[in-house]
Amino acid sequence: MRPALHTVLKLAPVLLPCLLLFGGGLALAVAQSLGLWLPFPHAGAMGDAYVALWKGHMADSFLLSLRVGLVSAALSVVLGTMLAVGLWRMPAGLQQLGVVYKIPLILPHIAVAFIVLVFFAKSGLLSSLAYHAGLIDRPAAFPSLVFGGSGVGMIMAYVYKETPFVLLMAYASLKRLDGRLLDTAHMLGAGMWMQWRCVLLPHLAPALHTSFIILFLYAFGAFEIPFLLGESKPGMLSIEAYNLYFQRDLSFRPQAMAVLVCMFVFSLGFIVLYMRAVQRFASRRPGAAARERKL
Repeated sequence: MRPALHTVLKLAPVLLPCLLLFGGGLALAVAQSLGLWLPFPHAGAMGDAYVALWKGHMADSFLLSLRVGLVSAALSVVLGTMLAVGLWRMPAGLQQLGVVYKIPLILPHIAVAFIVLVFFAKSGLLSSLAYHAGLIDRPAAFPSLVFGGSGVGMIMAYVYKETPFVLLMAYASLKRLDGRLLDTAHMLGAGMWMQWRCVLLPHLAPALHTSFIILFLYAFGAFEIPFLLGESKPGMLSIEAYNLYFQRDLSFRPQAMAVLVCMFVFSLGFIVLYMRAVQRFASRRPGAAARERKL
């Protein structure tokens, strides 16, 4: 028996329930988006739900979800990488104190949303401090960071929550890097940027790419933070699907499922395109062909 097949058989008791639940839910969503298996008679055509999405404001919701996901994931990766390198270069004793960065990891997303509300809303602490300091003439003059229509509040919440995750992933990868490589690069005349470009980033690339995909797709389809910090119009796609499913009558059930199916298809397509772009970019780097020949 092949090792891969043997491993799959050993994991079957765990994989089968997950596959059945996930596959069954996906099949039900696809069927209901096409007007099948609904709890009411559907008189329209099979693709009416998808056509209806293009006629509404779903394009704005998609762009908002895309912007929030991309910006928050990119900022988290950049900040987390810089903090991880800084922590890695600290003395061993001080590295133990760096465990405080894990505090946001244990906070629920809903708690992070409330933290952003308390500090950055027009009635929050920063607006009150700015008013009492004479920087603004009234608290309502504070910039609309939350509920301003741009998604800045959601981005701040995701960056606060996700940066420690990138730090954890990058720091674990750096612990496997021999620090003498940087010393050698420095002795050979490599500056700080060259050390990052030729030593650190290539070593961290697998962890950073994986982190970016996870964080982007989570922010793209998450519900908790958009529910508390999101705008009413346009709303994130998760909020639009929730409203169509729970706040409208049963006739909107196919549209809600169509939103979920589109989000799933987009997520799969993003993963495939992103990994292909990464592989193509890596193959064009100097020395990539020589390394492939050695392998």
